[in-house]
Parts: sequence; structure tokens; C-alpha cells
Amino acid sequence: MAKTIPAQYEHAERWAFGDNEALADELVQLILNGTKTATCSNLDEDGIPQAGDIFVVVDGRGEPACAIRLTSVDVRSYDQVDEAHAFAEGEGDRTLAYWRREHRRFFEAYDLFTPDMTLILMHFAVVEAF
Repeated sequence: MAKTIPAQYEHAERWAFGDNEALADELVQLILNGTKTATCSNLDEDGIPQAGDIFVVVDGRGEPACAIRLTSVDVRSYDQVDEAHAFAEGEGDRTLAYWRREHRRFFEAYDLFTPDMTLILMHFAVVEAF
């Protein structure tokens, strides 16, 4: 049974984290339990979101899981990401080494990786779980 998105989030952009169904489901759980409070994306033509923007996070099947509000947004190159951001992303062992390895793998899969690629680093808080 599909979850209903509350009316106030109906028109919010929807985000899936990760690059496969299982990872998306795992990352949703990390968000919902408070472990994952940050993410990043490559800079592209979509522009840079702003603190205060709200997004709906979906699981691996595209079902809405929660609404998040960006609390801070920063732009840095891949090689400038620090341990604090890696820890806030909440994945794996939460180290910078793990973060670098997994994000390099992710961006290489889309032919986007360079050590100086520009990333949008976002911290967020859950506004509402569905």
C-alpha cells in the first residue's frame, strides 16, 4: 500500500539516496534513526539548494519515507571534504576514508569523478516521517 504524502509536501522535490534499491532503503533507515544528517551531490545545471529547502526522501521502491529540511549548504571540492562531513553522512564506519572510497565509486560509475570536482554538501533535519 502506497504511503500518502501530507499535503504540505505534495509539491516538494523527491530524493532517493544511493544508487540501488537496497542502499536507498539502508540510507532511509539511517536518516530515520538520526545517524545520517548530511549528504552531498555533484554541482550540475540544477543549481544549489538553499538552507530551509524541504525535500521528500523516498525508499528504494520510490515510496515516500520522510520530509527533510536543509539546515546548511556548502560548496567544496571532493578533496576538501572533511571528517566532520563524512561522519555526518552516517554511512559505513563513518570515516573520511570510507566516505572517499564510496563516493569515488559512486561518481566514477556516472563518469563524473575528479579529485577537484565541485560538490554541494548539505546538512539536514527530519521534519516529518511518514
